[in-house]
Amino acid sequence: MEFDKNKIRFKIAISKIKEENDIVTENKIKNTFKIVSTTIAGILLSTGIVFAGTKIYEKIWKNPEKVEIVTTVLTPEAQKENISEEEAKQIAINKLKEIGFNANIVKTDNYKLIDSNKIMYRFITEDDYKISIDGQKAEFFEIWNESKKLGEIDKKFFGYGSGKNVSSEYLMNKDRAIEVANKYYKLFGFKEGEYEVTKVSPFNSDGDETTEMGYKFLVTYNKKYGDTYNPYEYVDIQVYAKDEILWMLRTENIPYDNNPTEITEEQALKIALEVDKDIEDKEIAETKVEKMIVNMNANAYYRLTDKERFYKEMSTTDYPVEERVYYQMEDKIRNAWVVVITYVDDWPDVVTRYTRGQFSYFIDTTTGEIIGGATGDYIYSAR
Repeated sequence: MEFDKNKIRFKIAISKIKEENDIVTENKIKNTFKIVSTTIAGILLSTGIVFAGTKIYEKIWKNPEKVEIVTTVLTPEAQKENISEEEAKQIAINKLKEIGFNANIVKTDNYKLIDSNKIMYRFITEDDYKISIDGQKAEFFEIWNESKKLGEIDKKFFGYGSGKNVSSEYLMNKDRAIEVANKYYKLFGFKEGEYEVTKVSPFNSDGDETTEMGYKFLVTYNKKYGDTYNPYEYVDIQVYAKDEILWMLRTENIPYDNNPTEITEEQALKIALEVDKDIEDKEIAETKVEKMIVNMNANAYYRLTDKERFYKEMSTTDYPVEERVYYQMEDKIRNAWVVVITYVDDWPDVVTRYTRGQFSYFIDTTTGEIIGGATGDYIYSAR
């Protein structure tokens, strides 16, 4: 959850790629197909199945779909795929009543996700709570407390001399933060044992998350499968120590395939290295591999088909939103070998080093397909 939960998710995989008009790009894709097919311990078939060892599995990706109209405006196409505003409003009212909050809605602030047709219906109450309903799932997504009172508390902890000589009522420790978060966890109807606390992060004037004390806390809960937590099935709760006020609660549940491991760590590394040598001509300094739960995305595909534009978007300040390339695909949560490749550090500047110094490939543990990726060290950043 490093990541910002409002960030744009790219949803695509690298295999079975449609023909591109550009002949160079087409050849790159065909070469990638050949590499993956001959490297894994199985044969990728055009019929949509994969032989992995002695077992047969369906391929788990779909062809990439570019988002043609880049906008957050509620388009007619998006409205067809979502419930109506009135239906969403009723869900919001019911949720507010269920938790005992004021359900008098005075304003709306709806938007469409930029990389899909999903609409987030946002309703603002007279008590300054903003509640969001997922229009495609027709369910509660998050609630924020936008009271001016919280802004006044924040001021005490930022700026010159911040956090000094503050009374104890403005602070709490991690154990108390969990107790307060658990109170809201139950209030919002989550069952005991359904999720487990996986992270407790304090906010304080010096930004040190390792300390026990904070004036507000983020407590993260995740669903557990064996010894593994799914980062895409979570509840985030942020609370203030002062009066134990709720600042934010967000929940999302993207089903986890929990697919088996048929591809070895060594095979995954070989797949990534073979593909990468046709994309990046830099000498490799080191590699590392770890099995993780990931969400399929378009990063590796985009980097393969248009590397220069991929990195230009990342490194250019104020790159026009309407000129960015977005892909959409349904969320797919899979077990994958994350292969991090670090290149020799002779980059010309800090920006280039940051954006191009490392790349992480997601290799599906069952099929051996490249199902996504990330710039940088994903193993480190996702912790």
